[in-house]
Amino acid sequence: MDLTKIDALLNATYFYADSTDDQPWRDTFVALIEQVDSLLTLLDQRGQRVDFTQGVGVHGKIQDITSLVHWLHKTLALIAEDGPRAVSQHRINRYFNEGWGRFANGYRLANEFEGDLAFFVDDQRIYLEHHLRRAVDQARHLVTG
Repeated sequence: MDLTKIDALLNATYFYADSTDDQPWRDTFVALIEQVDSLLTLLDQRGQRVDFTQGVGVHGKIQDITSLVHWLHKTLALIAEDGPRAVSQHRINRYFNEGWGRFANGYRLANEFEGDLAFFVDDQRIYLEHHLRRAVDQARHLVTG
């Protein structure tokens, strides 16, 4: 677990509102999820689970932010097994600012937060600020006391 690396990924220019889709934001997102999953797994094993549910689509397999990140990590690994083109073939999308609609792959998009970046992997959504940064901040507090 490397909080410095996680911070660098959270602040990557590929996640800025003016970034373009031809930049390697998907690879950076995958790396971020890998790092955050490692951090949350370590804390969960220590009995310090990060378990907020605010804004997390809690249903079925997803109970809280930690289970959402675990699901994303597993799913992204399966997508990567399909080869490098699979990552960019509309299973991973993003949307800045508040908005609703559908992606070309048919999955619904909904971003409830102005100024936040929502990532979509299949039918699951995670926010950069409201979910990932918040989970990392809570984890940092648990790690550093």
